[in-house]
Amino acid sequence: MSLLGLTRPFRSLRARVVIIFFLMILLAMQLIGWYLERSLEEYYIGNYTRNAERQARLLSSFLERYLAEGAPEEQIADYLRDYGRESGLDLLLLDDAAEVVASSAGMEGLVGRRLVLPEIDQALSGEAYAQQVRQREDRDPVLSLAMPVSEGDGVVGVLYLNASLSGAYQTLHDVRTILMGATLLALAVTGVAAFALAETVTGPIGAITRRAASLAGGDFSRPIENTGDDEIGRLASMFNYMAERLRDTLSQMSEEKRRLEVVLTNMADGVLALDRDGRVMLANPRALELVQKGAEDVAGRPMGEILPEAPLQRAIDEVFSQGDQVTLRFQISEPYRVVRAHLAPIIPDAHGDATRGLVLVLQDITDQEEEELRRKEFVANVSHELKTPLTTIKSYVETLIAGAAQDESVRDQFLGVVLDESDRMARMVRDLLDLSLIDSGRMDWHQEIVDLEELIDEACGKLASRADARDISLGYRSEEPVPSVCLDRDRILQVLVNLITNAVEYTPPGGNVRVVWGRKGDSVRVAVRDDGPGIPAGELDRIFERFYRVEKGRSRSSGGTGLGLAIAREIVESHGGTIWAESAEGHGTSFLFHLPLGEPDAPGDGGADIDVD
Repeated sequence: MSLLGLTRPFRSLRARVVIIFFLMILLAMQLIGWYLERSLEEYYIGNYTRNAERQARLLSSFLERYLAEGAPEEQIADYLRDYGRESGLDLLLLDDAAEVVASSAGMEGLVGRRLVLPEIDQALSGEAYAQQVRQREDRDPVLSLAMPVSEGDGVVGVLYLNASLSGAYQTLHDVRTILMGATLLALAVTGVAAFALAETVTGPIGAITRRAASLAGGDFSRPIENTGDDEIGRLASMFNYMAERLRDTLSQMSEEKRRLEVVLTNMADGVLALDRDGRVMLANPRALELVQKGAEDVAGRPMGEILPEAPLQRAIDEVFSQGDQVTLRFQISEPYRVVRAHLAPIIPDAHGDATRGLVLVLQDITDQEEEELRRKEFVANVSHELKTPLTTIKSYVETLIAGAAQDESVRDQFLGVVLDESDRMARMVRDLLDLSLIDSGRMDWHQEIVDLEELIDEACGKLASRADARDISLGYRSEEPVPSVCLDRDRILQVLVNLITNAVEYTPPGGNVRVVWGRKGDSVRVAVRDDGPGIPAGELDRIFERFYRVEKGRSRSSGGTGLGLAIAREIVESHGGTIWAESAEGHGTSFLFHLPLGEPDAPGDGGADIDVD
């Protein structure tokens, strides 16, 4: 049986009343018994101690006389034995060295032995007497007294007395037994009386509880009978009043529910109905999806707990205070969403100066916002990138028109700059067109089996002159033979040229650029390593974004469009591969990409990783 099953009978009011009476009587009897037992114990032990003290003083005075008259030890021992037999006391006579010189019957074995006890030491020091309750080996309690035996002003011995207290404690035990019986009898009488008293209270309450259960089940036809003008009778009257109010409230709620169901049925966005305290009463499935919670998690909770990131509480307060509709936009981080919220008051009260609830409509506009943001960023980046070459071309042409064209050397120089900027704009337009074709899925891919070493050799050959002009060593090597790869030759060549160009541009004169490749499982990995300044760790995740530059203006000044790495990523990922960068500031950068092999079942599967150092 469970613990709940065992404790259920004690959860009723009747059981509590009985238990409280039991505990009260038990506590009172225990206190009385404890006090009476302590008082009796003090009385019996105190009385016994005083009697033993008087006998010890009397016996001590006789021993003083015997000692003063020089009585032999045998005579003293006979006296002690006779006295002990008549009084039931154990007696010892010790000299001033605490050595036993005479004893009563049964204590002869201690004659001639020296006793070291605190009370004996105290008596030898001249104290009137000393006492100590001790336990014998047979566990009977005893009272020990040590009385000094004086001769003149000095102590010549000690009378040591042991008196059994078993009789006194037996009397106390009998008293304790009587008290226990009285306690049990009092508890039995109390239980009957408490049960009868509890029944007078719990009986009417039980009747009210049964009627309240029928009210909770929807039966409002039978009011609770009033049992009188006492507290229980007033409770029954309040239940009847509550039932009447509850019936009216349920009728109003049914009407409100029908209205809300119509609203929820005809709304495509997330809809939540809030009460006057801003707590959720209803929520449609779309609203639950937006807030990432179940129906039981939102019911009865304020919106500040459901969406703590959203600034909804101020808008809710504004709706309740002013009765106006409010529209706001906010973001949710987990998962990231942009939401537009529209709040409108519902069901104004009879006076029309307050609202009794509101409807909150949530619309997920994440896709529209992200699309709009990408469009704005793209337009801003393209405009920014085109502005510089156009401004340069315009200024140089204006200079030429103003007369600089008459100087042949200046004219040729200016026209060269105009040509370079025009080429750069043409490259940017071409790159933008490539990205547009890839994004829209209209790029034509020409897959063929390609010798990767030949392709890398061609890419390095295209950039050899640029590397020589910058005094940069450009080389390539293979960690192991790699079979032919199925890919779009021109597009992967474009990736290699973009990566190598980027490495050459960022490597200082006298540095090295290496292209290393090797097989890894069913794919081939290519790495382009430079000795440039490296890329900060916080920038690595963004270098493949369109128009993103680690060094602002560096790519533009070198003729770059800011789209090379973005195009490389799109091409590699379209081939089913991955591309990433590894770098540390001051220690160069490695751009790496994986491509699946054209022959995944060829020998050598599972080759070692390449070394890009």
